Amino acid sequence: MNTSRSPLPPSRDLETLRTHLEHSDYMAAETVVQELLARHPEDFELLYLAGVTASRRDRTEEAIPRFERALTRAPDRKARSAVLQAIGKSHWARLQLELAEAAFTQAAELAPDDPNPWIDLGAVRKSLGDATRALDSFTTALAIDPESVEARIGVGFCEIDLGRIREGRKTLERALTVAPGHPEAENGLALLDRIEGRLGEAEARLLHLLEAHPEQMGAFGLASLRTFDSEDDPRLRLFEKRKTTPEWMQAPEIVQIDLDYALAKAEHDLGRFGPAFSRLTQASQRRRKLFPFDVGREEERLERIASLFTRNFIEHYRLSQDQLPSRPIFIVGLPRSGSTLLEQLLAGHPQITPAGEILVLPRLATDLSLSWGRLPGFPSALTPVGAENDLRTLAHRYFESLRGSRGEVPGAVFTDKFLGNFQFAGLIRMAFPEARIIHLQRHPLDQALSAYRQLFTYGHPYTYDLAEFGRYYIAYRRLMTHWQSVVGEILHEVSYESLVGDPEAVLRPLFDFLDLPFDPACLETGPRTHLARTASAVQVQSPIHEDSVGVWKRYRKELEPLRSALASWIPQETTV
Repeated sequence: MNTSRSPLPPSRDLETLRTHLEHSDYMAAETVVQELLARHPEDFELLYLAGVTASRRDRTEEAIPRFERALTRAPDRKARSAVLQAIGKSHWARLQLELAEAAFTQAAELAPDDPNPWIDLGAVRKSLGDATRALDSFTTALAIDPESVEARIGVGFCEIDLGRIREGRKTLERALTVAPGHPEAENGLALLDRIEGRLGEAEARLLHLLEAHPEQMGAFGLASLRTFDSEDDPRLRLFEKRKTTPEWMQAPEIVQIDLDYALAKAEHDLGRFGPAFSRLTQASQRRRKLFPFDVGREEERLERIASLFTRNFIEHYRLSQDQLPSRPIFIVGLPRSGSTLLEQLLAGHPQITPAGEILVLPRLATDLSLSWGRLPGFPSALTPVGAENDLRTLAHRYFESLRGSRGEVPGAVFTDKFLGNFQFAGLIRMAFPEARIIHLQRHPLDQALSAYRQLFTYGHPYTYDLAEFGRYYIAYRRLMTHWQSVVGEILHEVSYESLVGDPEAVLRPLFDFLDLPFDPACLETGPRTHLARTASAVQVQSPIHEDSVGVWKRYRKELEPLRSALASWIPQETTV
């Protein structure tokens, strides 16, 4: 059999392909790709451009195999690095961030003097919530190319994530001196204005940015700054104008989705609930298609967690002594449950440091699961000594990830409000003997609607389909019921409705549970030294209110299928 490499495609054919790509004629490009691949299936340059063509057509499931084939034919390290960057971007487009990180890491190792893979690596690590390692990646890129605006902006965003607000602003402003009007830097400064409570400045900056760059995201962020109370709102006029611009048809799909979420927010605020829900449904369906997600697998996974972490398993292997530098309080639940508000209230206590969303434990839990899963005969093959070593390593790695630039941990007592840690209550009990878990609940229909109306930066794919939300919600609540039965001594449940209705009545028993004295300062509203950086940052700057309670009733008809599915989990007085 002849295994020699196929002759190179004629240069004019590749030039034709490149011309189609440059003119965004992706269907014509794909036709040329198919014709050339039939004759030259192993040519490196053709395979790479074939992958690019599939990517431009939003067919990443086709792009990745083409890039992977190109990788096997890459002539040198530089070429392999370029292909791995393309593979990483394709995984990123499918929101498979761990796979993207692995590809960018390999690309950076192959081309350590190229700033681009380091920038990509920093960006994906930031999206994964690992701001410390992301900062390292961006700093490396900046050392390679001190003039790189993208690297400098990445540094600025990481500084913001790490709570170094002043440094982050200076870094982004410096980027604008090199590249005036750069949209990412302007977006970052608008974010800083928002989290620091300068909402007027944030709005003005975003209005100017989106006028100048209609292809940029930011409409939903602009819409979320305040309520729409008039058809004459300049934000609404801008959104409607954007729909008519020629650039709009060429804008990436996520930018179009972003605008539709903004328009749905405006229609909701103006009382047009039917049109708001219709637009939201169309936008969420488009957003959901971007996620490779199987709710059935998630249901099975949560069931497997409960079947492993029995009380006997936890008690037999858990650490009995605490050798940790500080005590974590894990706030868990599903998104839009009021966790940012609760964190802000707890932050008023002089002994509690709010650390925000720490996306570390899921990775450590995955590593531990893989390690234990390789033991023949697990779990019976797990020895107490082996479990102790593994759990201490996990706890050590968790705290190492929290250390700041001076090597300090957040404080003697701190909150970790990454809600997805609800999956790891059993592991928390085993690895962090002094930890406490607060499970924050909200009326399931209000929670579903609030999540459905939110365009998240990353994650929560089940929130873009109400039927999937219902299935995931039931699986989550069943797991939380299990945790209450096996680790209930470290688990305290808080109702969002009770929290906003009578904060002191909720906080007093909560502080008893935390073994901390109640402090009236926790009830004070207004600006705090801790700045929220989540989707709820604007809301928590207002006095505590009950305006978000019962909003689901405005969409009673639209939510009826979900209400029926969740009937057994809905408080009795609101099931009719």
